[in-house]
Formats: sequence, C-alpha cells, structure tokens
Amino acid sequence: MPAPRRTVLDAFLVATLCAFAATSLLCDRTAALDIIAPDSADPFARAVYWYGVRYDPLVVANPLFLQVMSGISAFVFGPLYLWLARGLWRRDRSIRLPALLYVATMLYSMVVHLAAEIWGELPPPHWDVFVAVYAPYVVVPIALAWRLRRPDPFAADD
Repeated sequence: MPAPRRTVLDAFLVATLCAFAATSLLCDRTAALDIIAPDSADPFARAVYWYGVRYDPLVVANPLFLQVMSGISAFVFGPLYLWLARGLWRRDRSIRLPALLYVATMLYSMVVHLAAEIWGELPPPHWDVFVAVYAPYVVVPIALAWRLRRPDPFAADD
C-alpha cells in the first residue's frame, strides 16, 4: 500500500493553525490579562489597542466575557493549535477527536463573539476589515472538521 500523502488542505491547515497560535499567544493574551492600552509596555497590547480603536471597538472595551474568551484562546487554544498542526503534519489519527471538540468549541464561541460584535453596543465601523479578521476563525474550523470527517482521516485513499 502506498504511503499516504499530505494534501494541499493539510498544508493550508498547518500554516493557518500556526498563525492562529501566534495570534492567540501574542494578541489574545493581552486581552485576557487586560493590558490593552496605548501606553502599555507590551508592544502587542499597543498593537491590539491600535486595531481596536480603528476597526473593533469591542476589543478596546474588553468586557469580561471577551477577557475570558481571550484567556481560553491564549492559554488553551494557542498550544492546542500547535499540537493540532503537528498532528496534521505527522498524520497522527489521535488528533481527530480533540480537533473535532475544538471545532465545536470554536464555532460556538464565534457565534457568541460575533453576535456581541454585530448586535451589541459597539459594532465594528469597517465591516470589510471585520469580516477579513474573523472569517478565518469560522472557515478554518469548518475545513478542519471536513478534513477529519472520516474515522481514519489519513487513509491512503484520500
């Protein structure tokens, strides 16, 4: 039987999960720790503040629910993204169940976050930037679920 090959989707997911890990660990950490400010000693907190003032006022307001969700993103999802990327790259079947649990959790949290953004008191002023920033956090989990939909997602018949 020939060795299974990596797909283009696998490469895309690995790269995207690594990028998600970076944004979780660098940016979401600042919201979780509530250090977003123009004069913060943390350069990522200043960058998040700059982004929030221009494109996403809810991020600057940083309500408690967003601090909690950002903490989960930074300290749970951040490392999980790296583990999932490694598992996809190595074609490790043991990532399937944790990945599918991540997908369900991420899509649920995105519904909460996007509803607060869209129908809350601080809607984004630039919808094009808003969609560009948050769409990957909906599209990538769906793509990951599709990729891992079979009990043996890395079978040679991909």
